[in-house]
Amino acid sequence: MIVRFLQILVAFVVVRILWGLIRALFKRSEAPVPPPRTGPRTGRTEERGRVVACERCDLHVPEERAVVRDGRTFCSDTCAASASSN
Repeated sequence: MIVRFLQILVAFVVVRILWGLIRALFKRSEAPVPPPRTGPRTGRTEERGRVVACERCDLHVPEERAVVRDGRTFCSDTCAASASSN
C-alpha cells in the first residue's frame, strides 16, 4: 500500500516537473510585447516629442514642459527666475 502511494507520488512529481519545463520553453519562445506608454494623468499613449536643454542648469526636458522667457529656454520657473536675477 505504501509502495503504491510512493509510486503515484513520484509519478506526480515527475509530471509536474516536466509540465513546468514545457511551459518555460514555450514562454521563452514567445517575444514579450511591451505595453504602450501612457501619460501620467491622461491615460493616453504618450507621443515622444522634441527635448530641449535648460539654459541655466542644462537639464533636458520635453519641449512642451519647458518654460520660455525672453526667448531663452528653462526647465522650470525656478531656473528662469534665478537666471533673470543674475
